[in-house]
Amino acid sequence: MTALDKRKECIQRRSLVSNAERLLKEKAITNCVLPFLKGKIGTYIPIRNEVDVYSNFKEEFDLYIPKMLDDTTIAFYSDKEEKINGPFSTIEPIGICEEKDLNVILVPVVGFFDTYRLGYGKGYYDRYLKDSSALKIGIAFDVQEIKFDVKPTDVKLDMIITESRILR
Repeated sequence: MTALDKRKECIQRRSLVSNAERLLKEKAITNCVLPFLKGKIGTYIPIRNEVDVYSNFKEEFDLYIPKMLDDTTIAFYSDKEEKINGPFSTIEPIGICEEKDLNVILVPVVGFFDTYRLGYGKGYYDRYLKDSSALKIGIAFDVQEIKFDVKPTDVKLDMIITESRILR
């Protein structure tokens, strides 16, 4: 199975989680993530049935969300900024004042193996995370676990949190 096939498989598995199950699983994930949140938190606004922790944290934390700057680079900006539609059906801040000193980054996951994540394949997060000293936490449902070949450019996360466990 190619990396693209594995991505499609994980996205399909994630999309098959029913709304009722999703709410319960997201609540469990949120509860597991909470103890690790401090300071400036990078997160994401979910697309394509990604785990939604954003809705639970947007009112009570100092959040920063990614904006694509070009074909290879993302940067994080305050969630309080006005938002616009970005590429790949994302919602992004307009990007006035970049935040480089994040304490924690909650990372969206297509698939995971150990504490490596499979993303959508463009490498935006890997390029950003390799130079970040923030605590890097992948957010996923258990059904997204899949074996894949780790590439030298893949950044090992500090942990991946699912509804049933914390992988370190």
